[in-house]
Amino acid sequence: MDMVSRIYCESLKLRAYTVVTKQTAAEITSIHKTTPNATLALGRTVNAAALIAATLKPESNQSILMKFSGEGPVREVHVQCDAFGNVRGYIANPAPDITKNIGSLNFSKAIGAGFLTIIKDLGMGDPYTSVTPLLYGEVAADLAYHLTTSEQVPSAVILGLNLDSEGGISSSGGILIQTFPDTDPEAIEKVESNIKSMPSALGDLLEKGENIYSVVSGLFDNHKTEILSSGPVKHQCRCSHDMLLGLMKTVHHDELMDMIETDKGATVTCTFCRKEYIFTEDELKTLIHPA
Repeated sequence: MDMVSRIYCESLKLRAYTVVTKQTAAEITSIHKTTPNATLALGRTVNAAALIAATLKPESNQSILMKFSGEGPVREVHVQCDAFGNVRGYIANPAPDITKNIGSLNFSKAIGAGFLTIIKDLGMGDPYTSVTPLLYGEVAADLAYHLTTSEQVPSAVILGLNLDSEGGISSSGGILIQTFPDTDPEAIEKVESNIKSMPSALGDLLEKGENIYSVVSGLFDNHKTEILSSGPVKHQCRCSHDMLLGLMKTVHHDELMDMIETDKGATVTCTFCRKEYIFTEDELKTLIHPA
């Protein structure tokens, strides 16, 4: 089962968040029929969004939206995640390897120059929106930069995602480590050193069956850690027939009349989960002439 966990190390005064998302990332990328570079981009963003969602109040109505947008062939990667571990996402161009020769797996070339947008809905009025330029062309590095500069929380982000010989996801997960105001600089330096000297990439460790808690323990120099909470992560879309019908109220009446007269109804596909919803003539007429 895919899981998200929140971990605290009292002796080092550090906190860590971990996610294992192999099944979730595989399901989302499969829905969109992504080619390898799109699988990499969407899968890593799923990990990153799930890590940020782990910092929300567990099982609350809080949620986050993460979007990478750029001039590259994938154009946009969009993932939403809530405090219950529900994740959904899409990528604007799911087949960049067909439309453009990127070469080996490369998020930087796939997304190009652009921006990272994070929108947090904390249930306290208007959502908080932050936009930062992509400086590194890597999901982990650009997210760490965002957290350190925009949210003033020194952070280390480690993402792992491996593909098998057929382009499917063989491992997927991530670790977010953050400091407290009174964290000793020596503890930070030690963890940074341990990250640089990791024996293998996180994706490789997870593929070999390494427990992600063991990875965190190693990064924390085997200091005692406490798992504060854990919960499931899963693909879950928010779309529904009534919700999409409500959105269609924004369609101009002339367009609705054309759907009624020409198509005798309408079919709408959810951008996130690709589920199709059929709307009858009578349903469309209620949008033009409410009862």
